[in-house]
Amino acid sequence: MALPGVKTLIKDRFYSISRQDIPVGPRIVLIAKRGTADQTGNVKDLDVVQATSEQDVITAFGEDSDIHRGYFELLAGGAERVFIVPLPSDSSFNHTTGVITSVNYAAAGGGNVFDAAFAAAEVALPDIIVPWGRGSHPDEWENPATPGNDPAFGFYANNGTSSASWAVKVGEKVKEISENSHACFAVMGIKPYVGTSEFMTPAEVATHLYNSGSGPANLVSRDNALMTEAGKYVTVIASEIKPVRYSEDWGYANGATTFAAAISRMSSFISPVNKTAYNVSAIRYNPTRTQQTKLSDLGLNFIALNFNKVPVFVEGLTMAPATSDFTRISTMRIVTEAALLVRQVCTKFIGEPSSLQTRNSMETAITSALRGMQQVGALLDSDFTVSYFPAENKAFVDLVLTPAFEIKNIEVQVAVTL
Repeated sequence: MALPGVKTLIKDRFYSISRQDIPVGPRIVLIAKRGTADQTGNVKDLDVVQATSEQDVITAFGEDSDIHRGYFELLAGGAERVFIVPLPSDSSFNHTTGVITSVNYAAAGGGNVFDAAFAAAEVALPDIIVPWGRGSHPDEWENPATPGNDPAFGFYANNGTSSASWAVKVGEKVKEISENSHACFAVMGIKPYVGTSEFMTPAEVATHLYNSGSGPANLVSRDNALMTEAGKYVTVIASEIKPVRYSEDWGYANGATTFAAAISRMSSFISPVNKTAYNVSAIRYNPTRTQQTKLSDLGLNFIALNFNKVPVFVEGLTMAPATSDFTRISTMRIVTEAALLVRQVCTKFIGEPSSLQTRNSMETAITSALRGMQQVGALLDSDFTVSYFPAENKAFVDLVLTPAFEIKNIEVQVAVTL
């Protein structure tokens, strides 16, 4: 019986057969602004490329650019397969309206920069999308500050509580990709605290993180109608950290890349809760127990020091409403992996005659795949029914799943075109 995520080798002396129908490691797509001109390093603006080394990233996108920083953060966190969508070097973020503009891209006949970035990300069949944003920067610690020399923030989740919110807009785009191409989710950080000192007082931490009960300022509520469908595709982390060997000139990272990289190295049925945030040399603030509880109620994730003074991820939540089945990122990943596995085992039956033997074989393959997920602990229970529509050359697989960490059933429908 095939187990999901397990590479099976059948050996006869020097001959071996390796299974090829299992998913490869998660793909992380980083969306960030480049620091070089279009087509530098033979990479066009708003195209998608796989990053091979830090030096190649510097050559194509510029040293100390947003892409360079994001790639470094992902490597430090343990990411293995990183793809990059470079925004034009003159990209400007309007956080009030939730719009990205580029004079160069428009002059070249380009359209909506935001839409084009996610269209490019979709091509890579991503598992995790990271719209990059920065943490606090040294220029902001100047006293007195120099006006106009602060770098752009990039993406951050709490730019507005309306439809202009980056969290809402990113969630809607990721929802489209998940429904049309490949199941994925996004990880975002929040706007960094801007003050005259690198270090924050307890009162500043409380105001920054909780803001009199509403969470970080301008963060859309998880129970907002706009997040009803989009929320489960977005994970927000509220932390500022320094990865190991992070340049002092860069200041802090916002934690999104570290969280995404850590999740990419975990099986879907493993929760990120209480897992070590590796290669973190410093955190800018450590939420108190009371603040941690309040952040959890808001659907936010964060990094805090445990009793051994080790930085760990304290939550594993999405921005889905509190009443949703998908409030936990582990639940979302388990369900999407089950759907992906069903698609994979059904692929071999596409193009075959819609005979009784073919149908029985496909249903047996689905049973075997779901049982494999139960054996490794990803699912507590599973059931399914297949509805065939020969006139349309389609079959619909209705799944009823009980993921690990849950005591409720979740229903999913997967369409297979025969």
